Amino acid sequence: MDKLETLSPKEVATAIGASPWWVREPARRGRIPHLRLGRGRIRFLPERVDALIRRATVREHEAQPEAVDLTPLGATARSVRAHLVPRRSEAGGLF
Repeated sequence: MDKLETLSPKEVATAIGASPWWVREPARRGRIPHLRLGRGRIRFLPERVDALIRRATVREHEAQPEAVDLTPLGATARSVRAHLVPRRSEAGGLF
């Protein structure tokens, strides 16, 4: 069997201009495909690095969300009361 080429988080980070922590963290959380070889040793297959890049890519429609008019919602009785009741710090409490 041929030896598989794998990349370390540092190698991936250097290639895409990020920090090794930024590359390792999604792998640790199971959000991108990776190999776990031993305790704490994470490696990436070159063809799977695209998953990391896709995850970090901001799409045009995500970058500029459409403005939503919230004025019809108005304030609720509960939210008005919450702003009228003094906080502990304002009433001379411990905070």
